[in-house]
Amino acid sequence: MKMKTVIFTIVFSAIGCFAALMTYNRFYTTKTAYVEIKKVFNGFLMKGELEAKYNQVQNERAKILDSLSFGLKVLAKHLNDEKNAGNTIAKEVVERFEYKRENYLKLKGQYAEDNAALSKKYDEQILGQLTQLVMEYGKEKDYDIILGADGNGNLMYSKESYNVSDEVINFINNKYKGLE
Repeated sequence: MKMKTVIFTIVFSAIGCFAALMTYNRFYTTKTAYVEIKKVFNGFLMKGELEAKYNQVQNERAKILDSLSFGLKVLAKHLNDEKNAGNTIAKEVVERFEYKRENYLKLKGQYAEDNAALSKKYDEQILGQLTQLVMEYGKEKDYDIILGADGNGNLMYSKESYNVSDEVINFINNKYKGLE
C-alpha cells in the first residue's frame, strides 16, 4: 500500500509539474519570429506585378524622350552645317530649336518626377498590402511578435529557427492570389 501511495504521489506530482510548465509556457512566454524584410518584399507577387507596370510606363516615356532627343540632334546638326557653310540661319529656325530643346528638358524633368512618384506610390501600395498580410499571418499562426530584420540594426541576431520569411512569402502570395 505504501508503494502505491509513493508511485501515485510521484505520478500526480509529475502531472502537476507538467501542467504548471505548460501553463507557464502558454501564458508567460511569447511566440516570436522574424522576417527578412527585403526577402519578403522581393518575394511578394504584387511587387513583381507593379514593377512590370512601372517598367512599362518608364520604357514608354523613354521612347518618347529618345524620339524628341533624336529630333533635336538632327535639327542641331542642320544648324551646325548651315553655320559651318557660312549661311545665315533664320531667326525662326533658331527659336524653333530653342523651343523644342526647352520642351524636351521640361518633359524629361517631368517624367523623372512622375517616375519617382509612381515608384513611391507602388512601394506604398506593396508595403500596405504586405503589412496587412503579415498581420493576418501572425494572427493565424498565433504569434505574439513578428519582427522585421532589414540589416540596419533593429534585429542584430536571432536563431535561424525564428526566421519565418519563407513561410510568410508563401502565405502572403497565396492570400494575394486568393488561394487562402
